Amino acid sequence: MSMFLCRLARKFSIICTTFLAVTSGLPKMASAEDYPSGPIQILVAFAAGGGTDTFARLIATPLSKILGRPVLVQNLPGGGGQVAATTLLRDGGDGLAILATNEPDLFMSTVFNTPPYKSSDFQAIMVDILDPRIMLVQKTSGINSFDDFVARAKAQPGKLAVSVTQGGAQELFAKWLFSKLGLDIRIVGYNGGGVAANAMLAGDVVAAVGDDFARLNIRDKSKALIIGSKAQSPRWPEAVTVKAALPPSIAIPSADFLARYGIYVVPAAFKAKNPAAYKKLQQALIEARNAPEFQAYIAKNELKDLSVGRPGEEFDAKFAEDFVEIAKLKH
Repeated sequence: MSMFLCRLARKFSIICTTFLAVTSGLPKMASAEDYPSGPIQILVAFAAGGGTDTFARLIATPLSKILGRPVLVQNLPGGGGQVAATTLLRDGGDGLAILATNEPDLFMSTVFNTPPYKSSDFQAIMVDILDPRIMLVQKTSGINSFDDFVARAKAQPGKLAVSVTQGGAQELFAKWLFSKLGLDIRIVGYNGGGVAANAMLAGDVVAAVGDDFARLNIRDKSKALIIGSKAQSPRWPEAVTVKAALPPSIAIPSADFLARYGIYVVPAAFKAKNPAAYKKLQQALIEARNAPEFQAYIAKNELKDLSVGRPGEEFDAKFAEDFVEIAKLKH
């Protein structure tokens, strides 16, 4: 009997060892209590100084306090956001990397280029802000309205240059607008909105396509000619809406067509495999926006009309509808 028990014990030990070896190789489900297991990186898809970078740095401090871990901001410009998006998929599977980027720029990278990812590889975890497109010139440019700009462009075909963030919705907006008006204008791409705006201030280009709130840092040196929203902006009241600026014969897909939605993104696989950790991160991001320093910035810059701070899932359907129209512009 003792020999039988010994053999049985050995067999049981072998089974347990085999089971542990197999299960140790399986992916582990992170619980809300375990997350985050280390520092978190916010990967900004554009250069420092732009709107995406500004808000990423603004949210990093309260997010760190809520999650109890350091939150580091890293700028990874290039390829219209492809560099940062690719890095997120490589490093963000455990939720320790978050992509700060924009829609429709993220989706556009999969339509107009051939990146090593699909739009379905990502999940917008939070929509931070809605930021309409604007066109800016120097206050001393002598261009006092969008009509002035159009007149100068027609008088000097191929001579005027406009700066944009390269490979993104800013560039697409400029191409769409100028082609609709039949204008011969050079579009010069830069790695971020801040750099593109500085090119305009330096006189390298005559105008810059930017974003409503993101370009408040140069409000005292510039003026806006048009804004891509349904109503004029309290920050740039001199700018007429695109609909009002265009002839009635030119239809626009929507009042805020190609407007920038500031979003935070994680790999879709992180949400699927670690729903509890995903939910914790989502709630922390939304809570961080309610921090006094964040809300003080919103109030100081009169951005309440653009502030969103909602779960990304609430915008999935809208983004899908916009993407249908954007894809048509490829041809």
